[in-house]
Amino acid sequence: MKEFMALNNNLKLRMLTVFLAVMLSSSVGPNMTIYYAKYFGAGITGVLLIVVSALGFVAGLYGGHLADVHGRKPIMVAGSLLTLLGFAIAAAMNSPLGRYPIPTFFGFLIAQVGGAITSPAEEAMVIDVSTPKNRRYVYALIYWIINISVMIGAALGGWFFRDYLFELLVGMIVVTIINLIIIQFFMTESFTPDHAVSGSVWQAVRGYLGVLSDHRYDWYLIGMVLSGIVTSQLGYYLAVHLGDDFQTVRLFGIEIYGQRMLSGVTLINTAIIIPFMSLFTSLTKRWSLKRAYSVGMLLQTIGFALACLFSTLWPIVICAVILTIGEMIVVPPSQTLRADLMDPEKIGTYSGAFSTVNPLASILAGASVTISAFLGSYGMAALFMVLGILSIVVVVHVIGMKPTRPTPPIE
Repeated sequence: MKEFMALNNNLKLRMLTVFLAVMLSSSVGPNMTIYYAKYFGAGITGVLLIVVSALGFVAGLYGGHLADVHGRKPIMVAGSLLTLLGFAIAAAMNSPLGRYPIPTFFGFLIAQVGGAITSPAEEAMVIDVSTPKNRRYVYALIYWIINISVMIGAALGGWFFRDYLFELLVGMIVVTIINLIIIQFFMTESFTPDHAVSGSVWQAVRGYLGVLSDHRYDWYLIGMVLSGIVTSQLGYYLAVHLGDDFQTVRLFGIEIYGQRMLSGVTLINTAIIIPFMSLFTSLTKRWSLKRAYSVGMLLQTIGFALACLFSTLWPIVICAVILTIGEMIVVPPSQTLRADLMDPEKIGTYSGAFSTVNPLASILAGASVTISAFLGSYGMAALFMVLGILSIVVVVHVIGMKPTRPTPPIE
């Protein structure tokens, strides 16, 4: 508690806004795929999701640049206003008067673009007001809060999405307004922008070309894409493997089949992170970034690789525990390293560049499902081990690289 009270006020408020936003978005967002599939069919739904991802990708890049040009708060406010507009449209189109799926899609598209614009500015503000000394604690705490809010949000969505979508969307409007008030009236600007820099698209392109010239950060992004391919497999090959090969069993009178086992892995993950995240952060806080990333990523990789080989309950449970322990060890140092590598004058642009990691990793993770038809489960386990170890090698290489500009030493 003492460490929390010593944090910058912006960070404390950020914890609150993260909790509220993630709780409500996780109650509705994941279920929208089911909504779209019901009204548009699976084929069109896939196209719509690609459109959302593509526009979010571009919005994140541009939002990162704007956060360096105009400061963090104006972009966070502008993105929140867009999000509010999107949710208002979606709520109006799913009121007791009727449901209109096409306007609903555009409402959520606007909301997600607003969120994508806001995200790099929020990330930049966290880095601005944290210090190298407390940054690992800050990221661990945010990660813990996100897990709690996702768990609560998933429960809300599971119980209320089908019959009370309008009420959930009204709740999202209220939460967005609360967050907007917090940002506008209670947070302080954490960055003084260089007003000589333009917010034009061409200037944004030049800014990202500058990021690409920072080879340490380029290699870090590569390492994160490699790790992302492995750690996102719950939504890709591992889901297919459990769906096809898992041996159904009854536990305490409940039938556990492939899809439920997949959800079970997520529940085990969250159930361990919430009570034990602070413990693992404390146990590893004196570890170097190199050691923490290597041990954590190796455990995650082993957990995912072994899960490809098993098809019964308890071995999968053990794999879930292993990969979760790895996750608790690796997430704070990975995020701390990212912050340490950024140019303090271009944190927004660097954060925008990082926003490309998840889309790229998701595309390649999706390709792994196709590859699995040729490699089989043992081949996929071997592939994940190779990718995880490559990620460790790349990140360790990054930590040892000579900086291209004056920066504090990274241990």
